Amino acid sequence: MKKRGRNILSILDNAVRWTGFPARVANDMSDAPSVDRKHRPLRWSPIWPIAFACILFVISFMWPSALLTSLGAVIAGMASSIHINGPLGKPSLEDDEREAALRKDSFLFCLGLLFFLNCVGQLLFLGLSILQNWQTAQRVSVAASAFMLNLTLLGCLPTLYASWKMRQLPKE
Repeated sequence: MKKRGRNILSILDNAVRWTGFPARVANDMSDAPSVDRKHRPLRWSPIWPIAFACILFVISFMWPSALLTSLGAVIAGMASSIHINGPLGKPSLEDDEREAALRKDSFLFCLGLLFFLNCVGQLLFLGLSILQNWQTAQRVSVAASAFMLNLTLLGCLPTLYASWKMRQLPKE
């Protein structure tokens, strides 16, 4: 009886392998780059625009006249290209259940972190501007770099979270 059960299961396994879906799933979830797959996990590249935006934010505190808007535009361009090429770059209508849950979790994480950082940051920004008697130019510089940091985090954090949360299978 066990032998017949194994035969039925092996027949079913072979029928599933014949469809080609296990190979497609393994290819979509593997680390190996594929020619036809555009949206792939980007595990390290979203860190660079976030680091550059943080450096720009710190520079705006030290040298308010050194706000480099061109650097901000480059950071925004990098963030948008990372989001488009990352695992969340495709339209949400094409998501299956796993991808929809991953998209929801990554955006909730990002928005929760941005909410916390902005609540704390606005209080610190207000306190520092009053205590240190900032001029209008420094307030505008810090506010503009904080806005650029928010845009960068909104563009890169969901991709970073989703890329690290996706389970990867080795290419066989």
